[in-house]
Amino acid sequence: MKIQEKDGEIVSVYSIYWINNKTLFLGFPKNYGGLRAYDLANVSVIEPDLMGDFVFFEDGIYHSALIKERLLDDILERDETAYHRFLEILKAEGRVDPDFY
Repeated sequence: MKIQEKDGEIVSVYSIYWINNKTLFLGFPKNYGGLRAYDLANVSVIEPDLMGDFVFFEDGIYHSALIKERLLDDILERDETAYHRFLEILKAEGRVDPDFY
């Protein structure tokens, strides 16, 4: 799944969740160092298909590595170790370019 911000940046999505009747995404933007939350009201969905291994957990759908490897909380707090581990997984799956950092 991919979304586009108003400034034109395209971001891959690795979670969809719902809070207070809002649809939110967790995207993995370049040069951010973690996952970032995006409100559907502020972005455009340009590729609606979720590709890869996803699981339902509590209030949303997440890339399975975020749950199975317990990376979600740490990567949201921009922990470098969690970021690099998730990036390693995404590269191995071919979800991001080898030069993505």
